[in-house]
Amino acid sequence: MSRPALFSDTTMKFVREQFAHLERDAHGCERLFFENSGGSLRLRAAAERALEVSLSPDSNSRPNQAARDLARIQQQGESDLLAFFNGDPDGALFPTATASQAMFAVVRTIAENVPGTNIVTTALEHPSSYDACARQAERTGRELRVAPADPTTGGIDPAAVAALVDSHTSLVSVIATSNITGAVTDVAAVVAAVRARNPDVYVVTDGVQHAPHGVIDARGWGVDAINIAPYKMFGDRGNAFTYLSPRLARLDHEKLAAAAEPTWAVGSSSPAVYAGFTAIADYLAAVGAAAADTTASPDRRTALVAGLDAIHAHEQALLHTLLDGTDRTPGLRATPGVHVHFADETAPTPARDLILPLTFDRLTCSEAARAYDERGVVVYERVASSPYSERILRAVGLDGIVRVSPLHCHTAAEAERFLEVTREITALR
Repeated sequence: MSRPALFSDTTMKFVREQFAHLERDAHGCERLFFENSGGSLRLRAAAERALEVSLSPDSNSRPNQAARDLARIQQQGESDLLAFFNGDPDGALFPTATASQAMFAVVRTIAENVPGTNIVTTALEHPSSYDACARQAERTGRELRVAPADPTTGGIDPAAVAALVDSHTSLVSVIATSNITGAVTDVAAVVAAVRARNPDVYVVTDGVQHAPHGVIDARGWGVDAINIAPYKMFGDRGNAFTYLSPRLARLDHEKLAAAAEPTWAVGSSSPAVYAGFTAIADYLAAVGAAAADTTASPDRRTALVAGLDAIHAHEQALLHTLLDGTDRTPGLRATPGVHVHFADETAPTPARDLILPLTFDRLTCSEAARAYDERGVVVYERVASSPYSERILRAVGLDGIVRVSPLHCHTAAEAERFLEVTREITALR
């Protein structure tokens, strides 16, 4: 099997020109930012467009020209979001300040409206989805069933989730990509497996970590809800969006009495956040066109998928570079003193996004993260002493990891630089 291809030099140049603070931080210090799972490098256009729109004092519900312009901006953003999710037009978009806030609201709505005696989730869930399921299970007297993680792959086996589902299961929650192991869940397979046991079960998916790395397909996967956070996919903090299937959107939920069905937005959303997402969508379409040396498809979904497919291919090529190295630099698998977890050498293309969990023989995770930082490389340690990480790490048999998360705007040369720094720090002590 041939390796995925890196971007061409022309596409790489275009991509890198779009990002702020790619090579230097806000203080002008040179660095390699490999901590995109904690946020992401920012598109200049997304921040600039959101700021431009946010400066307008008008309300988009008024009849004046400026207000009508704002309404069109929001409508375009909503259309772009629906295309990004591949959502049903009869479903709903739920704007919130954070993706975690949305997850709690969605899980509560299902628990309050859908009868059952149990809720199924997984050991790899982000705290927002796991805690939401645990809270609603306790509040409604349901059993919480937790599918185990696979300690070899760092992922979730669809059969393990389905084994916990019965005719009394009301809700299944499954993460699309683990923010600690990097493993990608076959969401469509999970949905098929659980609906074979209970055709009526509601399935919600945390798509936050997967969104910057690959295609999201709400209708193709068959999920009832999936959330994203633009700050994890090159946009600003302080806003998030969740797609809801038509049947979930119609469930009784908190809304203003005068709001039309199936509205989930409570109050007025800022057109600026929709403008920021449209800028992200424009960028994704442009990346797809640049990578294929063509013009972007006029069909927005097709253009977005092309961009995300190109991003995924480049990132998978970077993943291979980090794991197996180049003619000039040995990869992590060949570097003594460091261990890459959940990246079996027998799997040339692991089912994982561009997130690598590392441990070191002679350094704690915190020590290794500091050693990287001292050498101008930003990574992050996830350790079991953190209540946000403990459950997930224990589920895969680890006490901690150094999480390495580059992005598609990084080059093979930067991957080689990371490998060189890694060899330096493995020699410490």
